[in-house]
Order: sequence, then C-alpha cells, then structure tokens
Amino acid sequence: MEHLPHGYTNHTTYHAGVVTKAYKGRDAQRRMEREAAALCGLGALGTAFPVPQLIGCTGESLSMTFLEGVHGQDLIDAGHAEEVLRACGAALRAVHSVDATDVFPRARPGTVLVHGDFGPNNLLLTGDASRVTALLDWEWAHWGDPVEDLAWCEWIVRTHHPEDVAALDGFYEAYGHRPDWQVRHRAMADRCRELVDFQPHRVSLLIATEGWTEYRS
Repeated sequence: MEHLPHGYTNHTTYHAGVVTKAYKGRDAQRRMEREAAALCGLGALGTAFPVPQLIGCTGESLSMTFLEGVHGQDLIDAGHAEEVLRACGAALRAVHSVDATDVFPRARPGTVLVHGDFGPNNLLLTGDASRVTALLDWEWAHWGDPVEDLAWCEWIVRTHHPEDVAALDGFYEAYGHRPDWQVRHRAMADRCRELVDFQPHRVSLLIATEGWTEYRS
C-alpha cells in the first residue's frame, strides 16, 4: 500500500488501482458524505472533466478509481505555469457549467456547482500540461457563487507560486471572466477565515491575505 503525496488533511493511499481516502479532522463524516455525493452525481452526468469513480464507502473512508496524471503544482514547479493555469481555467469553466441541482438536488436556483478547493493543487494533467486527466478532492463541494473557486485558485497561486502570478492572466482568459479585484480579494479572505476555523494554526495565512493588493511589487 502506497501513501499518496500532496494531501494536507486526510490520509490517502493507493493499492492495486484503488485509492482509499480516510477523512481526518473536524467534520470528517460530513466531508466524506459531500465528496461521495459529488462523485456519484458527476459520474452519472458524464462531465467534460474527468473525476474518479466511486467504488465503495466505509464508516470513515471512500474508495475510488485511480487516475493517472502529473500533479498540477509539480508541473508549475517544472516551469509549466502558463499551460497549467490555462488548463485550470478551462476545467473550471466546465465545472461551473454543471447545473448544481444535478449534483445537489437541494441547490438554490441561480447557484453553480462549486468545487470548494479548486486549483492546480487538485488537478492531474498530462506531462506536457496540455490536458486535464483528473479533478480531485470534492469534499468541499457545494452550490454557490463561481467567484469562490476563481478566487481560491488565484489564492493558491499567490501563496504557493508567487513567481507565477502573471500566469493567472491565462487562467482567467481560459475561464472567460475575471471578477473585480475587490470581489476576488474578499472571497479569498472569506475562504481563509473558514480555513482558520478548521485549522486555527493557519491564522498567519489569513493575516497575509488580508494585506494583499492586486499588484504587489
């Protein structure tokens, strides 16, 4: 059994073509149920973006199919930020085209399907970053405002890949819309507050985010 890298909250392992994700921390049961619902709903739709197929569920873990690909953040570190972020924009446009009620029947009219932790951190791609092979980690999925995902992808890049912030132009071009900075910044800070509520030791991230300006020297 192999422990998979890049997971920050849960314990994810791989064996014989199956990924097992054991949920840890606060609200583990709710997050597991939310991811199971998202994978089932998206699998039934046959979406334009690939997601793992749900295989089974225990009291504390999900098993799902393993999908090949290279982690998006590894590709950014290898010099493919422009390609990765354009792929992110196209994938997110496809996500937000899904009728949220097809995945979550109780979704409010006028809301979109929100991934909840969208960014290169949860994408697998081909080695040349030309195609997305998997969109992972749907435990924060819900219905809401598309700016939530847009802003969080930008936050991931600004926080973990600050030298590649200019490549966000390609992300927004591929998506087709860039909300005003004030709207994006507020959404980033709001999500950081949720993160701090979940993991209080990350309060420094919130403080840093609140001090950002759109164009930093």
